[in-house]
Amino acid sequence: MNAVRLGLNAVSAVTRKELYSYLVSPMAYVVTAVFLLVNGFIFFLIIASPQAEASLRPMLPTTAFLLLLIIPVLTMRLLAEEKSTGTMELLMTFPVTDSQVVLGKFLATFVVYLLMLAPTLVYVVIIRAFGGNEWGPLLSAYLGLVLLGAAFIAVGMFSSSLARNQIVAGVLGIGLLLLLWVMGAASSVLGPRLSSLIAYLSLNDHFMNFGQGVIDLKDVVFYLSFIAGALFLTVRVLESSRWRA
Repeated sequence: MNAVRLGLNAVSAVTRKELYSYLVSPMAYVVTAVFLLVNGFIFFLIIASPQAEASLRPMLPTTAFLLLLIIPVLTMRLLAEEKSTGTMELLMTFPVTDSQVVLGKFLATFVVYLLMLAPTLVYVVIIRAFGGNEWGPLLSAYLGLVLLGAAFIAVGMFSSSLARNQIVAGVLGIGLLLLLWVMGAASSVLGPRLSSLIAYLSLNDHFMNFGQGVIDLKDVVFYLSFIAGALFLTVRVLESSRWRA
C-alpha cells in the first residue's frame, strides 16, 4: 500500500510540474487559440449552410484532422526538450520511474487537451437551440474526441521520446498519426490477409463510429489498448536511453 501511495505521489508530482510548464509557456495558449479559431470558423460555416443539421457529425472529420495537426505541437517538447537540455539525466536521478514520468506527462497533456476542448461545448448549446433534441449523438461525439485526443497524445509522446529536437519530434508525430489515419483507405488495396488487420489499426475508422452516435465497446477497447501500447513503447525507449547513458 505504501508503494502504491508513493507511486501515485510521484505521478502527481510529475503531472503538476508539467502542468505548470504548460501554464507558463505561450505554446499551449497559442495552440488552443488556433484550434478554437479554426474549429469555430468551420462550425460557423456548417451552421450557416442552408442544409445545416442540428448535429456535430458534419464537423467531426475536420475537427479530428485539425487535432491530428496540432496535438503533436503540444507533445513535441515533452521528452525531446528534456533530452536536448540535459534535464532528462537529472530527472533520472530523482526517485521516479520511467513509467511514472511518462504517465505524469501524459496526464498533464491530457488535462490541457480537455481544457482546450471545453470551450467547444458551446457548440452543444447552439445545436440544442437549433432544435437538436438527441443527447446520445452529442455525448458519443465528445467521447470519441476525448479518446481520439488521448491516442494522439500517446503517439506524440512516443515521437518525442525518439528525438532530441522538438521540431523533429513534432514532424515525426504528425507523420505517424497521418499513417495511422489513412490505414483504413490503404487496407482496400492490400490482400485479404492484411486488409482486416490494417483497417483495425486505423484511428479514423474507429472514430467515425462515435460520430454516427454509436458507442461500441470494441472501439473503446481499441483506443484504450492503443493508448496503453503507445505509452508502453515510450517507456521502453526511455529505458533504453537510460541504459545507453
